[in-house]
Amino acid sequence: METTDRGALVRRYAEASRDDDFSTLDRLRHPDWQQTWPQSGETVTSSANYHDLRVNRPEGAPRVEIGGHSGGSGDDWWAELIVHYADGSRWLAINLIELRDGLVCRERIYFGQPFAPPAWRAQWVTQGPPAIS
Repeated sequence: METTDRGALVRRYAEASRDDDFSTLDRLRHPDWQQTWPQSGETVTSSANYHDLRVNRPEGAPRVEIGGHSGGSGDDWWAELIVHYADGSRWLAINLIELRDGLVCRERIYFGQPFAPPAWRAQWVTQGPPAIS
């Protein structure tokens, strides 16, 4: 598979996640697919479990927005996401994606909330707009 095809696969995968298109997610996943959330230590081990945990979340499923950047080469890719939760919070996420046999096989997603920069370090940084505010 060419790198451009892999990039298109990763974009389509992110779009399917954004659209809650579970059948497309399942088609783009390798039979050995797993998604790990390192901050909680949890791993989702099947598309069926992923679907069920998304639709059975007590406060409702989060809405996924595709962030501004993605990239990669070979079988290692990444994508920025913004996850909107029912409580109104928005979290930045980076999804590290491993492809196998032309499909998404492993994902590691790291989450972080935006924060205001502390004034004490202003002299050493250039301040731009936050990814989300």
